[in-house]
Amino acid sequence: MIRTFLSLVPADLRRTVRVHTALTVVSVIARALGAVLLVPLVAALFSAEPAKAWPWVGALAAVTLLGWLIDWTVAKLGFAIVFALLETGQQQLADRLTRVKLGWLNHENTARSRQAIAATGPDMVGLVTYLITPLVSSVLLPVVIGIALLPISMVTGVVALALVPVLFGTFWLAGRLTRAADREAAAANSAFTERLVEFARTQQALRASRRVAPGQSHAGEALEAQHRSMTKLILMQIPGEILFSIASQIALIALAATVVWQTISGNLQVPEAIALIVVIVRYLEPFTALAELSGALEGASGMLRDIRAVLEAPTVQHGESEAPAAGSVEIAFHDVSFAYDAATPVLDGFSVRLEPGSTTAIVGPSGSGKSTVLGLLAGLYEPTAGTIRVNETPLDALTGDARERLVSMVFQEPYLFDGTLAANVAVGNPSASDEELGLALSLARLTEVTNAHPDGVALAVGEGGSRLSGGERQRVSIARALAKPAPILLIDEATSALDTENEAAVAEALTGDDTPRTRVIVAHRLASIRAADRVLFLEGGRIVEDGSIEALIEADGRFAEFWRRQMSASDWRVGSQTDV
Repeated sequence: MIRTFLSLVPADLRRTVRVHTALTVVSVIARALGAVLLVPLVAALFSAEPAKAWPWVGALAAVTLLGWLIDWTVAKLGFAIVFALLETGQQQLADRLTRVKLGWLNHENTARSRQAIAATGPDMVGLVTYLITPLVSSVLLPVVIGIALLPISMVTGVVALALVPVLFGTFWLAGRLTRAADREAAAANSAFTERLVEFARTQQALRASRRVAPGQSHAGEALEAQHRSMTKLILMQIPGEILFSIASQIALIALAATVVWQTISGNLQVPEAIALIVVIVRYLEPFTALAELSGALEGASGMLRDIRAVLEAPTVQHGESEAPAAGSVEIAFHDVSFAYDAATPVLDGFSVRLEPGSTTAIVGPSGSGKSTVLGLLAGLYEPTAGTIRVNETPLDALTGDARERLVSMVFQEPYLFDGTLAANVAVGNPSASDEELGLALSLARLTEVTNAHPDGVALAVGEGGSRLSGGERQRVSIARALAKPAPILLIDEATSALDTENEAAVAEALTGDDTPRTRVIVAHRLASIRAADRVLFLEGGRIVEDGSIEALIEADGRFAEFWRRQMSASDWRVGSQTDV
C-alpha cells in the first residue's frame, strides 16, 4: 500500500514525504512522553514535598507544546502532499492508460481503471490526511509508550512491549477474516456500476424493442449480488471485531494485574500505580483507533490495489527510431501471428509487402483477421510473433511520437467527443489550418451539414456525437483521418453507415486526396474497393488470394464469388407486383 502511494508522489516532493514521516514519528514520541511523564508528576505531587512536581509540570507542558507545533507542521506538509497528488495523480494514471495494451482493458480492468482515476481525487485527500497519519501514529504510539515505561517500571514496560505483537497480530487476523469478503464486495460493486451504466446507455434500444424489463433485471441481478456481498462483509466483520475486543480486554487485565502485583509487592507506590493505570488506558487507545480505522483501511487498500493494477498494467513498448515525417511508405508484414488469447489465433504466418503510395483492399469473411491487420498497423496491438516494418524499420523500434505520426485511421464505429464539429475534425491534426480543415470537411462531404446549420463548423455534436446521424458521425471520423497528414491511412468499413451516393463520393475522396499516403482499406462493399490497386482475400488469418481486381475476377476464386454477390446486391431494387 505504501509503495503504491509513494509511486504517485512527484519526485520533487519525496523529500517532503520523508520529512512528514520523520516529524510524525517525533510527534508520536512527544505524545508518548507526555503520557509517561504523568507517573513521576503524580508521584512527586503525593510525596512529602509536592513542590517537586513543578519541574515535571514544566516538562509535560514543553512536550505538549512541542507536540502541537509538530502536529501543525505535519498537517501543513500533509496538505502540500495532498494538493500535489490532486495535480499529478489523475494525470499520471491517465497517461499510463494511453500506453496500456488494449488487450488488458477488459470489462473488469476498465472498471478498475475508472475507479482508480476517480480515487486519485478527493479520496486521496482523505487517505493522506485522515488515514495514513493516524495509522502511523496508532502503530507507533504503543511501542514508544512501552519503551518509555522501561526506566519507570521495567516489568510494566516489558509486558506492554510483549502485548504489542499480540494485539497487532489479532488486528491483522481480524482484517484477514474480512479481506476476502471486502474484495468480493468491491468486485460486486464494480459489476453493479458497469451494469447500471450499460442499462442507462441502452435505454433507446431497450425501449424500442420492448426489452426494458429484461434489461432492468440484469441491473437488478447485479444489485442483488452487491447486497449479498455487503451482507457477507458485515457478517465477516463481526467475529473479527469480537476477537480484537477480547484481545484488548485481556491486554487491559494483564497490564492492570502487573501494576497491582508491583504495588502489593512494594515495588510501586499507590500514586505511581494510579498514574500507570492512566498510562495503560493511553497505551490501549491507539488499538481502539485502529479498530475504528479498519473499515477505512480496507477501503483504502482496495483503492490502492486498483491504482497499482493500472500502474503495473502491461504497456506498449516503444523504441528510439523516427518514422518518415511525410510521404507514402512501404509496409511489410514478416510471418506475423496474433491471438487475442492463446487458444484462438487470428493471424497465422501472415506475410505481405505493400508498395509505397499503393491502395490495398482487404476483404474476406467475418473473423478472417481483416480488422486485426489494421489494428496491428495502427499499433493498437502487438504481434505475438513476427515483425511489421515500415521502410525497413520495425514498428516496435519507433518512438511513441513517431508511431502516432505514422498512422491515421477511420474506425468502423467512430466516437465523437462532446464539442464542436470542427474540434472533432481537428483531433487528428490540432495544428491544421482553417484551409486544411475545410478541405477535409469537403472531401468527407460534411459541407452540406455545416451549410445547413446556422452554427456551421461550430455545431455542437453532443456526447458521442448524439446530435448527428450515424452517417454524419462516420463522415466526421473520415474528415478527422483526412486532416491528419499521416503517411499511412487505414480505413475500416468507413462507408458502412453512408447512403449509396455519399458512399461513392467519400470512397473516391479516401483514395484520391492529394496527401501522399499508403492506404489499406477493409471493406465489404464495392464502392470502397473499386479504386484499389491490389486486393488481399483473407480466410482463417491467411491470405488465400492476392492480386488486382481484374486478375482475381478472372481467376474465378473466392474474391470473384464475393464480387458477384456484391454486384447482385447493388442491382437489387424494389419493384411493384407487376414487375414480377
